[in-house]
Amino acid sequence: MRHGSKRARRKRLHREIGTFFAVLRSSRPGIHFTATIHATLTPEPSGPYDPDEIADRVRTALRTVAAAAVRDQDPINLPAAQDACAQQLRHPQELGLPGGATVTASVHLQLADDDRAAVKELLTAIRAQAVTDTLTRQRTEALARELAHPAALLARWLQQPDAQITQPPDEAQLEALARRLRGYPKERDEPVERQLLTILRDFLAEFPKEEQKRLLVVLMANGMRAARKPGHADQAEALLKPLSATGGTSLTATDAS
Repeated sequence: MRHGSKRARRKRLHREIGTFFAVLRSSRPGIHFTATIHATLTPEPSGPYDPDEIADRVRTALRTVAAAAVRDQDPINLPAAQDACAQQLRHPQELGLPGGATVTASVHLQLADDDRAAVKELLTAIRAQAVTDTLTRQRTEALARELAHPAALLARWLQQPDAQITQPPDEAQLEALARRLRGYPKERDEPVERQLLTILRDFLAEFPKEEQKRLLVVLMANGMRAARKPGHADQAEALLKPLSATGGTSLTATDAS
């Protein structure tokens, strides 16, 4: 063991652990973080010790901690990786050093030029894929909305070159398929209002008779008035007039209640 003067040992130890570097894997294969680590011993070792031996132990331990901290971090989000790594290195590390000294460290993460270029290329690919996925989803959703009515399904069927016009699908088949299309998976952030409209439409479709429809309209109108929305109730009851013109059974709000 090399002793030297106390001042010389301290100076050498500070030089060895005060600033050192590490190359750390990220969550993206082939892309790495470059870390600049600054370590501090508290309290500083006393008595004779080998500064090189202590420095090797400190660097190895802190590189291991930093590697574990960023292993699952995405280099696209460098600030988050920086915070995760710094948080782990701030925790005191007990490495069995002379005098019971513990190690803490600060860190600065960055990307080397090649890794920065790789992240830029990755972002370009992700954005391009996101555009493609969005367009595909929009086309699918538009088609589902278009064919969510039996008449639209029948019209699309009639447009097929091999369609047997004299043998069209029956009404039950068309309604069943339209109902499946109306239930097409929606985005999680779709407004609740639109989701409720879909549910309400499917619910009303379960009551095909005119008198049933009239009863449902009256019940909804009564609910709207109870919610102090008479204007909406009037609009709903206005839908009863065409039904009355077709000879449906007369039913008023009083009757429904």
